[in-house]
Amino acid sequence: MAQPATLEGALGSLSDVQRCAVRHQDGALLVLAGPGSGKTRILTTRIARLLHEAEDAPFRVLALTFTNRAADEMRGRIERMAPEAEHRLFIGTFHAFSADVLRQHGQHLGIKTDFRIYSTTEDRAEIGSLAIASEAGREAGLEAQHGSFLPLVDRAKAKLIPSKGVASRFRSAGRGAKFEAFYAAYDAALGKANALDFDSLVFNVYRLFVRFPALARRYRSVYRYCCIDEFQDTNLAQYETIKAMAGGELRNVFAVADDDQIIYQWNGADHRRLDEFREDFEAEIVQVPTNFRCPPEVVTCANRLIAHNLLRNPIKRPLVAERESTGSPSVVEVLSFGTAEDETQGIAEHIERHRGDALAQTAVLARVRRLLAPIGEGIILDSNHS
Repeated sequence: MAQPATLEGALGSLSDVQRCAVRHQDGALLVLAGPGSGKTRILTTRIARLLHEAEDAPFRVLALTFTNRAADEMRGRIERMAPEAEHRLFIGTFHAFSADVLRQHGQHLGIKTDFRIYSTTEDRAEIGSLAIASEAGREAGLEAQHGSFLPLVDRAKAKLIPSKGVASRFRSAGRGAKFEAFYAAYDAALGKANALDFDSLVFNVYRLFVRFPALARRYRSVYRYCCIDEFQDTNLAQYETIKAMAGGELRNVFAVADDDQIIYQWNGADHRRLDEFREDFEAEIVQVPTNFRCPPEVVTCANRLIAHNLLRNPIKRPLVAERESTGSPSVVEVLSFGTAEDETQGIAEHIERHRGDALAQTAVLARVRRLLAPIGEGIILDSNHS
């Protein structure tokens, strides 16, 4: 569906269930929105409506998502629908919001407000090396291989586990002691460099809101409405930070989620967080199962496949296709190959045969990047040969 340029046009283009979610005002709401259901449209239209219908109100809206690209897309849509309200909106990633909070109030935790953010592997590895070479690292007997603890530091912060006492969580007392020493020395090295890594941003905002509840009250008074995209991908630190800011008083949290599309489990995302949100915020539920993107043949296959997901919410309804059938029995095909080389050649030939005149509209997905290059090369070779 094309994106209407005006708020009035956007509201008029919504289905009944989409409009129900967009018109939701106060209290928590969990929107279970399947793929292709217009969830971004629901989220952005609701935000634009809230801002437009209360032009003179002092509150702001906080909109959180997981990538800068998603934030930019949402911002563009909202600004087209409610251009006069741009200054009353913070839209960005959890990390961007956390960085903004810490630049204003981080001094309460001893964090200088002009800190740098170390996000690259190289920067963090260097900090890890400094931690190992520090006086505390030498006293603990840390060695070069303990730099491999960095992913464990990320996991600990995503679960809001501080360095002090973390050794008790290890089966091996010796390994736990080494990790605790590395974790503490790593944080100290970050502080000495006036830097924070990504997981430290959210971790410290949670600490800030818990230790200084007056600050949390200030934020929930300013941001009367909080909207979260892709809520199923929140980890514990992100979720608890929202809870800490809400302080048991703010219930206007609007979360759009689909537990069938969790992609950040490696970073602590958990399908059970949707149940926690329903219980903690006493959230209502609206389901948006209609898929506007795919023909019914694809939707039917998706329903059959996702039914095997044992972790999905039992109240979820199957997807419903809005588009008409293509009439083609081969809109979904399953191809089998004997070897990786046969698969590469077979997929390239299949694409060239069926989509050779529309390569720019063709996507190839794979588990890892190395599987894609041979297919692309095969397509190019076939195209040149023909």
